[in-house]
Amino acid sequence: MLDSFELFLCKWVLIMTFPNRMVAYGLLFCGFTALPAVAATFEVPRSFEIMYVDLESAHQFGNDFRVDVDEGPHQIVVRFNKMLRSGGDTQTFQSEPIVLDLQFEKSTYLTLKAPYVSTLKQAEANAKDPQFSIYDVVSGHTVDYKQQILATKSGLQNSRDFIDEIERLTAPDSPTYRSDSGPVAAPILMEEDVALRMMEFWYNQSDDATRKEIRIWLADALYKPTVSNIQLEMSQFWFNKADKDSQKAFQTWLIDE
Repeated sequence: MLDSFELFLCKWVLIMTFPNRMVAYGLLFCGFTALPAVAATFEVPRSFEIMYVDLESAHQFGNDFRVDVDEGPHQIVVRFNKMLRSGGDTQTFQSEPIVLDLQFEKSTYLTLKAPYVSTLKQAEANAKDPQFSIYDVVSGHTVDYKQQILATKSGLQNSRDFIDEIERLTAPDSPTYRSDSGPVAAPILMEEDVALRMMEFWYNQSDDATRKEIRIWLADALYKPTVSNIQLEMSQFWFNKADKDSQKAFQTWLIDE
């Protein structure tokens, strides 16, 4: 059965004065969300990487930024990883691995949303106290999760046994284990945030050619895209529906992508 967010999405797609093809897309999208799925998805922005899923290397899943998992509880380890400017130099900054305990339901599409970081100073401050939220694209709500961070160590990071460190960190009898480390509170997103979340969602579903067309169209409203697909049209739909603040937030978000 469709939940309230899915019904909200379907209603907007159907009542807006779009061509008949868009109505068909809306019906198709609503139909897809109503169908049972065998897997859930977890995605991070390009400034992060997924290191491990249930202590298995994310490389085995074929993607460092998005993984599909079965329904149920999973432990996902992520790390901030980005080229940043420090004075006149550019260097790669990597945070310590962050261990997330998440519960996945069928058809869940969870996305990690983090603040924009452009300088080394910002990255260092954020690494000490990571600030991000995890939300479900389907429901439009943020979700609960537990978080633990590996201790900072000096020396070559490539020589570290992260798996062993994670196992020690998350062991119930570990002195660093805290049963009250989560779950992190999950506030409900306001309805005006829906447009921004959906713009991000459809952009992430687009291929490189479509993403390029979206960026050009955002810079020039009179531009006629050379591709035609649901990702482009839904991106345009939600951008046109969004208020000015959400439009500006989406354009800022694209800079980090």
